[in-house]
Amino acid sequence: MEDLLTVDARGLACPQPVLAAKRVLDEGTADHFVVLVDNSTSRENVSRFARNQGCQVEIQERGSDQFEIAISCGAYRAAAESPEPLIPCPVPDASVTIRNAVFVGTDCMGKGDDVLGRKLMRGFLRTWIDAPTKPWRMIFINSGVHLTTIDEEAVEAVSLLEDNGVEILSCGTCLEHFGLVDRLQVGRATNMFEVIDTLNSASKVISPD
Repeated sequence: MEDLLTVDARGLACPQPVLAAKRVLDEGTADHFVVLVDNSTSRENVSRFARNQGCQVEIQERGSDQFEIAISCGAYRAAAESPEPLIPCPVPDASVTIRNAVFVGTDCMGKGDDVLGRKLMRGFLRTWIDAPTKPWRMIFINSGVHLTTIDEEAVEAVSLLEDNGVEILSCGTCLEHFGLVDRLQVGRATNMFEVIDTLNSASKVISPD
């Protein structure tokens, strides 16, 4: 059975989880998909939005304030006659750290000498460990996936970042291309939908390329 499209909306402020689900429906990406959320407001609003669109919804609790919302929409779905109102978004907490994403598209930093570039990239990753503000997510694309698989020095630095709460994502297509699917050492594989969703949701995107 083909894996369901999974939209990871954990950590996204209201109403972003609903907008992420809406994008899937608007683009026709999938009639059956899963949305992950980490608060009750998002759980209710994503579920109500999906039902208002004529979709079926099943909710699984996966831990404290962790929910998996399975959404199934038939080809001839009809909007609900009496839409459920969405819950107002809570006032944002001013103390919440700005969510920056780091996009790593290669295993080298800069152009010219690749040996130097790899040394600089490892230094770039290590420096983040002591930075006062950590990234929200780090995305590794193309040869950047070498830094989460076969470059042991880089893997060590990225693992420490993950231990500090940074979410580590490696392009699944890239892992397959380089034959590294089974050698992923830190973080998890991702897809292009989640990459685009992350870039759209980030406060700022930083790239060392």
